[in-house]
This record gives sequence, C-alpha cells and structure tokens, in this order.
Amino acid sequence: MLKSIGQFVGVLRSLPLLVRYALLRRVVGADRALSLVSERAAGIPALLGVYTRQAFYGRVLEASGNDVHFGYQTLLSKCDAQIGDRVYLGRFCIVGRVTIGSDTRIADGVQLLSGRHHHGTGEQGVNASSVRHDRITIGRNVWIGANAVVMADVCDGAIIGAGAVVTKPVAPNETVVGVPAKPIHNPTRSRQAA
Repeated sequence: MLKSIGQFVGVLRSLPLLVRYALLRRVVGADRALSLVSERAAGIPALLGVYTRQAFYGRVLEASGNDVHFGYQTLLSKCDAQIGDRVYLGRFCIVGRVTIGSDTRIADGVQLLSGRHHHGTGEQGVNASSVRHDRITIGRNVWIGANAVVMADVCDGAIIGAGAVVTKPVAPNETVVGVPAKPIHNPTRSRQAA
C-alpha cells in the first residue's frame, strides 16, 4: 500500500518534468532535453526521488522496466536507453545509449558510456565530426562495482570489479577487474557455470 502511494506521488511529481521535457524537446531535441531534465530529476532526494524518476523515465526512455531503482544524482542522456525489470542503478551514475538486462545491479558512481568513440580524433586533435554514440548491452544478472567505467558489451551473469574500465566485451559469467579490465580466474564461479 505504501509503495502504491509513493508511486502515485512520484507520478504527480514527474508531471512538471514531463512538461519541461516536452517543451525542451521541440527546441533542442530529445537527447539534449533528456540531459537537461535528467539533472532536475536526479536531485530529488529519498524514495520520493526514486518514484519520481521511475515515473519520468518510464515515459521518456525507449524502455524502462518494473521496479527500476534510479539512484540519487544518477543522470541519463539518451532517450533510446532500454532498462529491464528490477534493475538497480546506484547514486551518481551516468547512463548513455545502453540496454540493461533485468535483475542487474549497478553500484554508485558507475559510468555506462555509449561505446568508445565519444571524442573523435583527427589530424587536428579532438574532432566532433567523428564522434560516435554506439549502443552497449549489459546482460541479465550482471553486477557492476562502484566507479567502474563500461564502454563495451557485458554478457549475462558477469561481474565487473569496482573501478574497472571495460573497453572490450565481457563473456558470460566472467569476472573482470582492473584498468583496462581483464578476466580473473574464479574457481567458485567456474563450478557454478558448469
């Protein structure tokens, strides 16, 4: 009952955000409008903020599943992001063009970037014309540790260690750590996968 009340209040609190988004979208485009309004939505504290972000993102993202936890100060920048059911996004996360599978847990401070080509390069250095925003896919039942940076696909059941920088795809049920992220041998997980 309390959850239903919280969700209803979240829907009411999301209405001004949705109006602002709709107006800005006409002027600056969908992704830029999302970035701007996401900053406002991110700053609402406590459970009221979680329910408000659920209601807002549920209406503006390509897909946002049931019981998604959008942590305080977590920002989304691409409208075509897709988030599965029961996903937990911690506080202070940055989420770009991603697909996140159900039952995935993402700790505080994680950056899920839109691929590896955010800052194109050319003869003159950084070149905006070669910037590319690719979709990355985070599988189901993935755990991503605090402050990790993910720029490549992560398959189902993988674990990304805290602070890892993922630049290459991660295999199913694999555990990776470090900068750049590399697999570690984990006998317990190997036996579970067999």
